[in-house]
Amino acid sequence: MHEIARLIRATVIGLPILFMASMVYPQSDPPTTEELAAQISALKQDYESRIAVLEARLASIQAKSASTDHKAVPASKPSMLSSDNTFNPAIGVVLNGMISEYSETDSSIPAFQFGHESERPEEGLTLGHSEITVSSNIDDKFYGNLTLGLGVHAGEPTELELEEAYIQTLPGAGLPDGMRIKAGRALWTLGYLNELHVHGDDFSDRPLPYRAYLDNAYNDDGLEVSFVLPGDLYSEIGAGIFRGDDTPFAGSRSGREAWSTFARLGGDIGNNSAWRIGGYILDGEARNRAGAGHAHAEDDGHGHDEEAHEDEEDEHGHENGEEHEEHDLAEFLSDGSFTGDSRLYGIDFRYTLAPTGNARDRELILQGEYFRRDESGEYELQEEHEECVDPADPSTCEIHMESIIETLSSDSEGWYAQAVYKFLPRWRVGARYSRLSTPDDAELSHDPHTTSAMIDWTNSEFGRIRLQYSRESLARGYDDDQFMLQYIMSLGAHAAHSF
Repeated sequence: MHEIARLIRATVIGLPILFMASMVYPQSDPPTTEELAAQISALKQDYESRIAVLEARLASIQAKSASTDHKAVPASKPSMLSSDNTFNPAIGVVLNGMISEYSETDSSIPAFQFGHESERPEEGLTLGHSEITVSSNIDDKFYGNLTLGLGVHAGEPTELELEEAYIQTLPGAGLPDGMRIKAGRALWTLGYLNELHVHGDDFSDRPLPYRAYLDNAYNDDGLEVSFVLPGDLYSEIGAGIFRGDDTPFAGSRSGREAWSTFARLGGDIGNNSAWRIGGYILDGEARNRAGAGHAHAEDDGHGHDEEAHEDEEDEHGHENGEEHEEHDLAEFLSDGSFTGDSRLYGIDFRYTLAPTGNARDRELILQGEYFRRDESGEYELQEEHEECVDPADPSTCEIHMESIIETLSSDSEGWYAQAVYKFLPRWRVGARYSRLSTPDDAELSHDPHTTSAMIDWTNSEFGRIRLQYSRESLARGYDDDQFMLQYIMSLGAHAAHSF
């Protein structure tokens, strides 16, 4: 090996000298074209000869080294000395805590079922949503991921939730180029935010459409196939089939009662900016889907003024206050259990710009999503009804549960738009506006909306601290001022950030 090093050194030093010497001739007798061609040919042959000698010696040394290694390592223990950790699981932990203050006591959304995951964090100090992730290549054809979430809900013990558990094909799986199959439980392709874990968001909470339509995220059990198509632009199409148990569905009987399809397109604009747009459909059946059942305490129970409705009539012509008609239609939509068809349409857009050409220094991100949900079916409320043999004697009274059913359409739409600007390598500011339109059958005149602003400091890719202020107007006369101070810290391996 030392002999080769000396030869290489001599070649590196000698070549420039030979080249310079070959260009120096007496000015009185310059070389002819034929003489120059002969000299170049001679030099070329000399270099090729030397390179061939060096390559032969290197091959001989490598062969001897391989032979020695083969004799030194027992065939029965090849993995004991291997430095390849491709199939060793990557383990990561994300700690996500915050301290929050609110001016109102509740944040349920009138005329929309409200799940546990979409509840705002408890006031004061709280753990938030922390995660444990284990992921690895299973072999040369499959990749696997397991994510466990630590869920903290008001008044309940901490829950260990299975957030993701899926396998995914790798390029070596033998599928056509650009094709990928994903199976198990996952954050499926539906808009931009749904594929992200909440700690990857640019704000401390999710916008209103995700809270109202998906209970923050759709991660049902299922299978998804996608294709990245060839071409200069990024283009992807795909479809999935799912069990149909996660919001917006429930009560699956066959285990394959929901499906989705999507298409996305994107590309670069010059050297410093990029864009992507996508369209999505999620469709399925719901059987007895129920929300968390929380209600506003300061008003009539659903965030809208009683005075505005005390003289209104429902769709059957009954005035409020009579027997079971005292339940307005918004109460069926928010507190009743739903059985029927549910279809969600979505469009998302994302644009990134690095003004200096380096996104680590400065970056502007513009992002938005629009959803429309079409639902029709039966909403059922359970009401206590007292029956007495002798009204004067309470001991003769019994409590019975009475089911009240309304057939309603809860078609609605929601959207959000946000901008985040990195003005220094570690500092970002952002603003977001989100809005929902209440279903026509709810007979409400107020559309819930939220305005948020944030500033965060990122010490490294493993640690971020964020301060956020939001003003939520979920019902007429209900304005909630929210302050959140959040930390997001990663231990161990974590996935790369997506576009």
